[in-house]
Amino acid sequence: IEPRTMTVSWRPVPGAVGYNVRWGIQPDRLNLTYQVFADRGTTLDLRALSAGVGYHVAVEAFNENGVSKLSRVVSVRQAITSR
Repeated sequence: IEPRTMTVSWRPVPGAVGYNVRWGIQPDRLNLTYQVFADRGTTLDLRALSAGVGYHVAVEAFNENGVSKLSRVVSVRQAITSR
């Protein structure tokens, strides 16, 4: 397991053009965002994270009408490995 990678997956939203995957180190500060268009699926590998750091992730869908409500924030603890 690569300790600096996290796989995020979510359920598709009908009518969505894409999704904003938001994450950060505090649940109320999801300052980082990766945009995934709907034709790319509903899974994203976030890479180059800090090993041993806890992250919080949420997803929102978007289309030409705007952005959905943010999903529930999920907390993830990254693994620490020694070499």
